[in-house]
Amino acid sequence: MATTMSAQREEDPLQAHRCTVEFGNQIEGLIISFDGLESKNEICEADGMGSGGVDRPTSRTPGVLSVDPIDIQLFVLKDDTFFEDWFAEINQGKITEGTRNGAITLYDSLDEAVAQWEIQGAWPSKLAYTDLDSQSNDAMKVTVTLVYESFERLS
Repeated sequence: MATTMSAQREEDPLQAHRCTVEFGNQIEGLIISFDGLESKNEICEADGMGSGGVDRPTSRTPGVLSVDPIDIQLFVLKDDTFFEDWFAEINQGKITEGTRNGAITLYDSLDEAVAQWEIQGAWPSKLAYTDLDSQSNDAMKVTVTLVYESFERLS
């Protein structure tokens, strides 16, 4: 017979009701989505022989750690050129000044911070705007691709 327990609020899965990103300036309220916050280890395999010439199972160990770029999709606002200015700074060769640390914060439906990830050594590698269509009523969006060195969940 299966046993059930009543769920506690702190045991609920996290839901992305609202999120902010901060890399010097905080951008909030107009972020649509984040995609690609991912790290992975290369898998190193080694085959060998055991004593008496018996094959040993393949040994697998973690190799080089890599992180995938983050894609942040947000609405374009008339006076908000934060990511465009940052992108221009990198393209002007100001790599040292343009590489920044930041944070992504996730909020619940009560507008309380429930999770935060710290991002190290980030810089924008791409800006991609939605198509301009005069027959559409859709708001204009931009996808910013951020390359970074590492991330860590703080809370």
